[in-house]
Amino acid sequence: MPSPDARSSAAAAVEAAAAVAQVDFDAVGGQDLLEVAVLLGKVKNQADAALVRITERLGATGSAEAAGWASTKDFLTHALGGRKGAGAAYDRVAKQTAELPAVRAAMAAGDLSLAQAGAIGGRVATLPRVPKLRTGAAAVLVDLARTEGRDATDLDQAFPGVVNQLDPEGRVLGSDRDKELEERGVHHARFLSFTNDTLGGVRIKGYASLEEAELVKATLMPLAAPVVTDRGACGGDPDNISRFDDQGRRLGRPCPTPGCAHDGKDPRDAGARMWDALVETCDRLHATDSLPHAHGSTARIFATTTLDDLRQQLPDDRRPRRGRQPGIGGTLPSGETLSAAAVRRLACDAEIIPAVLGSQSQVLDVGRASRLVTAAIWLALVLRDQHCAFPGCNRLPIACDAHHILHWADGGPTSLDNLVLLCRKHHTLAHRTPWQVQIHPDTRRPIWTPPPPVDDTSRCPYRPAQRPPPKAA
Repeated sequence: MPSPDARSSAAAAVEAAAAVAQVDFDAVGGQDLLEVAVLLGKVKNQADAALVRITERLGATGSAEAAGWASTKDFLTHALGGRKGAGAAYDRVAKQTAELPAVRAAMAAGDLSLAQAGAIGGRVATLPRVPKLRTGAAAVLVDLARTEGRDATDLDQAFPGVVNQLDPEGRVLGSDRDKELEERGVHHARFLSFTNDTLGGVRIKGYASLEEAELVKATLMPLAAPVVTDRGACGGDPDNISRFDDQGRRLGRPCPTPGCAHDGKDPRDAGARMWDALVETCDRLHATDSLPHAHGSTARIFATTTLDDLRQQLPDDRRPRRGRQPGIGGTLPSGETLSAAAVRRLACDAEIIPAVLGSQSQVLDVGRASRLVTAAIWLALVLRDQHCAFPGCNRLPIACDAHHILHWADGGPTSLDNLVLLCRKHHTLAHRTPWQVQIHPDTRRPIWTPPPPVDDTSRCPYRPAQRPPPKAA
C-alpha cells in the first residue's frame, strides 16, 4: 500500500485541528472536556513524532542549510515559533531515540510526549552501548508511561530502578571496563545551555560526568569559600539590627547588602558563592590572555550604548528619557539589553571603541580601541591599595577591577588619583548605591563616605513572629 502524500496529510491534519479550534467549548460538559483534552494530547504527541522524523531527515539531507538556514534547529525554531533554541529539543530527541524503536512507536501512537521521549532518550544515552540493555530499559520506561501514566519527571526518577531491575547483579554496569563505557556515555550526553528568562536574568542548565563535575567543583570551591570580615566592617551596625525607636525609625546604620547581619559573616548562601566563584574564574582566565583569539583580538563582551547613557550618573537620574526605554543603557549582540549602570561598570576597565551610528543603528565609522588602564597604572594601583579598597574587604587584586572614581566617559582621567581597586561585589555596589569614594589629598589613599541614613518612619517594619515561652510543667 503506497504511503500517503506528506503534504496532503499535513494539510488534512491542519483542517481537522482548525475544526476543533472552532468548537464552542463553553457548551461542552466537564467530562467531555477531559476526554477531548486527552485526545488532543495524543494528536500533539503524534505531530511531535512526525516532527522528530522530519528533523532526522532534514539533518541527513541538509535541506535546511540548502534553503539558507544556519541549521535544522534554527529552521525548526522559526517554523514552530518557539524561543531561541527550541528546535534543539527535536534534534536531540531524534538523535537519542534513533536506535530505540519502542520509543518511536509509542510516539507515533500518541502514547508518548516529546518530553517523555526526551527523558527516556537522555537517560538511556548515559548507559553503556549495549543494545540489549538500552532497548530493554527504553521498553520498560515506555511501558511505565503507558500503563501507569508516568510523566517525564517520573520516568527520569524511575530510571535507576529500571537499570537495577535489568542488571540486578551489576554484571553489565559493575565491571571497570563497563564503568568506563558508562562514563563515556555520560560524557557524550554532556551539554550546557543558557536561556534568557525575560526578567533580566539567564537560566543555566547542564549535564556532565562525575569526573568533569569534580574538576569544576575543585576549581570553584576555593573561590567559593565564605569571606569573613570584622563586625560592622560592611558599614552596618551589628548591635542595632532590626531595632527601631519609639517613632519607628531604624536604629543604627544599615549596609547595602541585603540580608547582612553586620556580624562579619558572609551573607551569601552556598549557591550564590559558587556562582560568584564561576564568574571570578572566568575573569581570571580572561585576564591571563590565554583564551583563543578571534580576528586578532581576545574574547570580549560587546555592548553598544550611546555616549549620553555612558555619561549618565545613576543616582542622579533615574527617570526614563523621551524616546528611550527606562533602565536600558546598552545592547548585547544577542539583542538583550543592559542597564546604564551595568554598561558603566563594564566600561570601568575595558576597551572603548568609539563608533558613529546612523539613525537605524548601522555602523558608519569605527575608531580604534583604547585601553583605559595600562599595565603600569595597574601595578601602581595594586601597590597602593593591595586588595579591594572597600572598608572591611580584603579580596586579592586578581579578583578586583580598576574603578574610575570620576567615570572615563565623564572626563575622568585614567590616573592613579582617579582609580580605586574594587572586587566585583563592591564594584557593583559603587555603581548602584550612593556610597562615595575619593582620594584623600594627604595620604593619597581612598576614603569612603557611606550613604545618608534613610528615614523609614512611614514604613511598616517586618518583625518575625515570636514564639511564646514554654509553659512550666
